[in-house]
Amino acid sequence: MANTRKARAAPAPEKALRIRQRQRLIDACISALHQYGPSSTTIEKVVAIADMSPGIVNFYFDTKAAMLVAALEYLAVEFEREVLVPVGALREDPARALALLIDLYLDPELASPRKVSVWYAFWGEANSRREYYDICGKKDEGFASLVQDLIARLIARTGRSGLDPDGVALGLIGALEILWQDIAFQDEADVDRVAYKRRCRAFLRSVFPGHFIDQPAADRAGQAPESPYADPGRFAIERDLILFPAWHVAAHDGDMPNAGDYVAFQLAGERILVVRGENDEVHAFRNACTARPHALGEGSAGHFDGGAIACAVDSRVYAYDGTAVNGGHGLTPLHATRAAGLIFVRLSDRDSPVLPNLAALPEDAFAGLAQIAPADETEVAADWKLVAEFWLDYLFADGAVEAQPDSIAWHGAGNQTRLFLFPDTMIALDGDGASVTQVFGVAAGCSLVRRLAYGSHVESPDIARTAATCESTQAGVTAPLYDTGTEPGGEEPSQHFRDWIASRLPKAAGLL
Repeated sequence: MANTRKARAAPAPEKALRIRQRQRLIDACISALHQYGPSSTTIEKVVAIADMSPGIVNFYFDTKAAMLVAALEYLAVEFEREVLVPVGALREDPARALALLIDLYLDPELASPRKVSVWYAFWGEANSRREYYDICGKKDEGFASLVQDLIARLIARTGRSGLDPDGVALGLIGALEILWQDIAFQDEADVDRVAYKRRCRAFLRSVFPGHFIDQPAADRAGQAPESPYADPGRFAIERDLILFPAWHVAAHDGDMPNAGDYVAFQLAGERILVVRGENDEVHAFRNACTARPHALGEGSAGHFDGGAIACAVDSRVYAYDGTAVNGGHGLTPLHATRAAGLIFVRLSDRDSPVLPNLAALPEDAFAGLAQIAPADETEVAADWKLVAEFWLDYLFADGAVEAQPDSIAWHGAGNQTRLFLFPDTMIALDGDGASVTQVFGVAAGCSLVRRLAYGSHVESPDIARTAATCESTQAGVTAPLYDTGTEPGGEEPSQHFRDWIASRLPKAAGLL
């Protein structure tokens, strides 16, 4: 793999510089707020800490107040990303979610004396500054709502119906807030985070006997953490932070040429319906009637007659754009777009909606190629990441490989091209045909391989070999004596893929 290039494309130099400088000012502003408080923080003090010229502040912030708000918004976004999202992804396992919440809420990176003191400094001024109140209030409301929901779920699960979920949640939130106050007025060296976490677990253990042992499961001596290829909690986080926000190929534009044509498939437990509209527009929705959530489009592809999407069970009718025709709610919309002759969909607004780099594909790569057969799907008893890594290791060798931030391209003999779009899509071209092969996560340790094939000859992964090899690997990485601290091997492409995955998981969630 000597010709593999792992250099990652970066933003244009000027844009990258502006991003770094703005973040540098925000970091310096947080430090100044920690030292002086909002009232006494000045632009001069911020630029002195940042070691930058005073005039450069005006390039990024109109006023001092705008800079202070940007610093607080940065902390609020960090709190949501590092606490609310990973904990919320574990709602179905409330005891584990609450244990993770305690660990993340008291994490030294998130709850450092420097950052916590800024939260409290703004909180003290929130009543007089509406913008501060809005940011602090949304953070507090989101956190309280999550804790109350998890406590209510745990009460239901344990059968302790006599407990008041709001009261128990208030007790935990109060304990955590008091500990944050302690952190705000201490040096990091004096903060006993182990004791803090133990006290919070002790509170929950007194309410839910048998739960919340003194040490988190990952810290217990002699017990290995869950395999990254078989951990339900990790999969839930990957689903919300990686799979749902990513763009996925739904079909080739020619697969559904007429108004009313549709394709349907499943991704991470969600059913997706893509429909061609009257004006050549493409719409994507949850494949579920709003009266009862059964599928509207059956099979992998089909056609809706009568100029509308009609539900045969509940007599609901929807226009091709998803609006309800005869009352009730419209279909839940998803995002759809087209590029390089392909239709892409995504399930979440999280992160940037920019498509992966498709420069390796000719714009007309699929032009004139008819679909050989309807999309086929194969269940694989292996984690979706193992399947992706297998393809990258064995189908991206012995050729010119180029790694981009969100993709890996391979060029072989003749006109052969393979492009793996992170996180789960491989496109293969060989002159006579083309294919799109995707691995969709279903659950921890379980995936679905979906293939679209076009032209007279298809150069695509051997699905039978993929399934056999990955299922055997899955058994190996989940065996009792397997060292979960190691990875199952691989070349540069699969390591680049792992690095990309790691960059999208919360630092403090203990998953890396």
